[in-house]
Amino acid sequence: MFARSILFYLLLGIWTIFMGIACLPYFILPFAYLRQPVKIWISGIFLLLKNICQITHELHGKENIPLHSVLIASKHQSAFETFALFYYIPNSIFIHKKQLFLIPIFGQYLKKINMISIDRQKGISAIRSMMINAKKKLNDGYSIIIFPEGTRKKPGDKPDYKSGFIAIYNEMKTKILPVALNSGNCWPKNTFILKPGHIIIKIMPLIEENLKKNEILSNLQTVIENETNKII
Repeated sequence: MFARSILFYLLLGIWTIFMGIACLPYFILPFAYLRQPVKIWISGIFLLLKNICQITHELHGKENIPLHSVLIASKHQSAFETFALFYYIPNSIFIHKKQLFLIPIFGQYLKKINMISIDRQKGISAIRSMMINAKKKLNDGYSIIIFPEGTRKKPGDKPDYKSGFIAIYNEMKTKILPVALNSGNCWPKNTFILKPGHIIIKIMPLIEENLKKNEILSNLQTVIENETNKII
């Protein structure tokens, strides 16, 4: 798997450069037109994972994805779900750290496709700006993907859902779409070596928006962690 992982990342880099150059004309078009080329790029990543690393995947609960915009709260174990959720959930965008814009090619397209960035160095003012931007995106029909734990977790790690999620939930005033997964078994944290296996992403029924502040975090954690434990 060491050799296979090296080959995967090498071909991923070549594929990303190729698509980055091929899609340059999209920079003069509205960002909505760029979503389909990005999905083609992601499809290529899925093929590389399958054919080189023997990593397959499937999506459960597609019928739970609503037609309207929602706040998507996902378990985060690897880079895989950042691709898969964008690919499978229509009009979805991420809240991410501003530093990702600095990544060559990838960062420029990330900026063009109108994701929501946050500069953590600016503290409270950055959070306020992010909240305003996120609410506008939601009203414009975009579903917003967040990772309530804030960072990747290894399968079986003790959950650590951040209270900052509550502020986002209260500001959005919308339903929550919880997502469980087991991607960390194949694309582990803190190593570049990928392992053969089958990734399951499970989208669960919506959590209603009328929960009290002290209920939402524990409710969300229970729903996601219980389902994640079933598919690990």
